[in-house]
Amino acid sequence: MISAPQVTENTEPLPQRGVPAEKKSSGRIIALDILRGFLLLWMTLTHLPTKASILSNQTFGFVSGAEGFIFLAAFMVGQLEYRIEQRSGPSATVRDLSRRTLRVYFYHGALLAIAFSLVAEIGVRYHRLALENLLSFYLQRPHNAIIAGAILEYRPSLLDILPMYIIFMMLTVAARAIARRWGWAFVMYPSLAIWIGAQFGLRAWMYRHFDVFGLGVPENSTGAFDTYAWQFLWMAGLALGSVYAGRSKSGTVIPGWLLKLSLTAAAIFLGLRYSPVDHWIHPDLYGWLIDKWHLGPVRVINFTALTIVLMRFGTRIASLPFMTPLAALGRASIEVFSVHVLFCIGGNALSKDADPNLPWQQQAILLVVTISALFITAHLRQKRAERRRLELAAVSA
Repeated sequence: MISAPQVTENTEPLPQRGVPAEKKSSGRIIALDILRGFLLLWMTLTHLPTKASILSNQTFGFVSGAEGFIFLAAFMVGQLEYRIEQRSGPSATVRDLSRRTLRVYFYHGALLAIAFSLVAEIGVRYHRLALENLLSFYLQRPHNAIIAGAILEYRPSLLDILPMYIIFMMLTVAARAIARRWGWAFVMYPSLAIWIGAQFGLRAWMYRHFDVFGLGVPENSTGAFDTYAWQFLWMAGLALGSVYAGRSKSGTVIPGWLLKLSLTAAAIFLGLRYSPVDHWIHPDLYGWLIDKWHLGPVRVINFTALTIVLMRFGTRIASLPFMTPLAALGRASIEVFSVHVLFCIGGNALSKDADPNLPWQQQAILLVVTISALFITAHLRQKRAERRRLELAAVSA
């Protein structure tokens, strides 16, 4: 999403015209970490049961932080695995992806363990309808829910992004193998076809006809996000990250006509987002076009336009002083995301209602405590990484 020039172990990317060179830390592009941190903060404000969600919900058009989080994760994985493959070969990328997938699975398992124990206990004992609804299948059939959660079939709301992330990481191995042999077109065309199928009910059809594990998980408990649709966003990010990592050091050049078209489209969608467009067209058509869970066509176009704009101006935005602290969140994205989930569930536990409506004092405290916890988590993650580097350096010496 942000300008992504070639990055190698021994070279610095050349800045775009009029854009200062990006600072790097341990081979990372700081601008991408800043953007990732911003997306995490954006999702947190959207998910917390506070009035801040009114401002953060689809602020920039018919897009949300989730689209950016998935796309950028894929983009960074694409760049990283390309560099690993160039340095150590394809088998090294498989080992690295396996390690990263297991790490995300560990956090997913930890969140499920907390949800199935502490969260479920609080929900039942104190009659918190939001938590009881969140874990309804677990409360009805706990043994099936534990097994289904472990194999990524049972995905309660707020706990459904990491399982999707894990699935996409596993698919990345096959996607890269196909692209290595035949090119990324042989990945993207089938991915596009699956996305189109998802717009016309592929997920529901698969659910009705293929109950592989027979655990009886209701369709509405298999995750709000349609994996068949969202895989297209992941594959697009993966392909772009890989292709950009292999380009020359001159950086990414965006044609003027494409930039103007994207700016115009982004402005139009932004205006429509805050207009009564739902009164002008049939509600069913409107819902289908902008549907978040099935990644509707308008969302794809809107997201593409914003991505192109950020590719051109993202480095300048990231260089603003108040954006720099967000890089810490981006570097610890999985840990920060997991903590954000816990605090959002905790916020729901503060009210007995299914749709929590907290007093403004509680909302303010919840916002301050949650955001502070995110930055503390990032700080602790950075300290742990620094200690590990020092230990490895001592062993090497």
